[in-house]
Amino acid sequence: MAESVRVAVRCRPFNQREKDLNTQLCVGITPNMGQVNLIAPDGVSKDFTFDGSYFMDSTGEQIYNDIVFPLVENVIEGYNGTVFAYGQTGSGKTFSMQGVESIPAQRGVIPRAFDHIFTATATTENVKFLVHCSYLEIYNEEVRDLLGADNKQKLEIKEQPDRGVYVAGLSMHVCHDVPACKELMTRGFNNRHVGATLMNKVRFCCLDSLENS
Repeated sequence: MAESVRVAVRCRPFNQREKDLNTQLCVGITPNMGQVNLIAPDGVSKDFTFDGSYFMDSTGEQIYNDIVFPLVENVIEGYNGTVFAYGQTGSGKTFSMQGVESIPAQRGVIPRAFDHIFTATATTENVKFLVHCSYLEIYNEEVRDLLGADNKQKLEIKEQPDRGVYVAGLSMHVCHDVPACKELMTRGFNNRHVGATLMNKVRFCCLDSLENS
């Protein structure tokens, strides 16, 4: 697999506050072209093109199949992969990454990746897989382990020639099935900071290549 970065944009629906303010839509999406059209108050518009673009009616299932499924397939084959959701507070990062479990079409990237990985590892013959799970948060430029014994402790990002870039002291938890992964996801989610920041809150789904033998 050639190393590459793909960028997709998802437009969320209006929230209740925006509806109450009678907010006007200023974004147009052309999904089959990966195009986003921004319309300024003076009527001037500008187009941007991405690897994927999804409007308000898009589903978690659609986004996973289009963008994430090929990435996870490559992870299972031994490559590294990362899904990085970026946006300001309230833009829909958590909804895209975790979704709504009770609505099948709106399940998020992370639970779908759990199912995908364990289905693949259970049906691959003559190969043994070891799945580790970590959950970190970047908040105000500080890195914390949300599954660690002390989730308030600040961690450092380091780099070594034989290991590459890594977070020193980040805990790794062996997972044997989907329920174990979901339990860790819930625990880490509950340890997050919930205050709003300017523009720097992110969600990670880092899919390091699965160890196999």
